[in-house]
Amino acid sequence: MANPDPAEAIAQLQTTLSSIETVLDLPRLRAEVSSLEEQAAAPDLWNDQEAAQQVTSRLSTVQGLVRRMAALRQRVD
Repeated sequence: MANPDPAEAIAQLQTTLSSIETVLDLPRLRAEVSSLEEQAAAPDLWNDQEAAQQVTSRLSTVQGLVRRMAALRQRVD
């Protein structure tokens, strides 16, 4: 079994990661994080606990996804 060419393997990883980033629409996710952060910073956020939980849960989920994608991109680059 021949060793794969490291440059080719990295190029394939970059292509795959770019496809994932496109499907996830990272610019949209980053904009969503900004919007959710603004909502989470509102002084009256917890006046409606159900809505507040939805905002903070979604914020946590989207932030985690963006962080994971950024970490993957850094490792591939």
